Amino acid sequence: MRKKIKFFVSYAHKNKDLVNSFIEKLSDVLAPSKKHDYVLWKDNGLMIGEEWEKKIIKARDECDFGLLLISPAFLASKFITEKELPLFVLGKKPSIPVMLQPVDFARHDLKGLEKQQIFRLDYPGFKEPRAYGECKPPRRETFVLELFKLIEDRLASE
Repeated sequence: MRKKIKFFVSYAHKNKDLVNSFIEKLSDVLAPSKKHDYVLWKDNGLMIGEEWEKKIIKARDECDFGLLLISPAFLASKFITEKELPLFVLGKKPSIPVMLQPVDFARHDLKGLEKQQIFRLDYPGFKEPRAYGECKPPRRETFVLELFKLIEDRLASE
């Protein structure tokens, strides 16, 4: 029987289209896992009239991992940096930080994420590792497959 793993997806709404592309590809790769039944929670399923902040906080608190989709807009979001990120940066919940769009490690305030290993695709022919958004479509498939392998390895070590 596969173990259920709940991910809380933290992302900036300004990156919605790129996030949807990423989540669709990642979900396809996660689904046939032999060991884990992955459930990704994203705030796009909120119903009209629901107290959205309470729903988000509840999902954050009930997750096994935070899937942090990092971009300049992510780092600039007050809600993310005040309500979502602290739990993961302070080590109260484990996280999988993923570079969705490039950030400048020397010039951007990474809100504590500079202490964590952030996934970027390091691929033969790349001068340096790339964010998901920097990869052309064929490499995006490679990006999510390599991320899947690292997630599975991380869970095996827990």
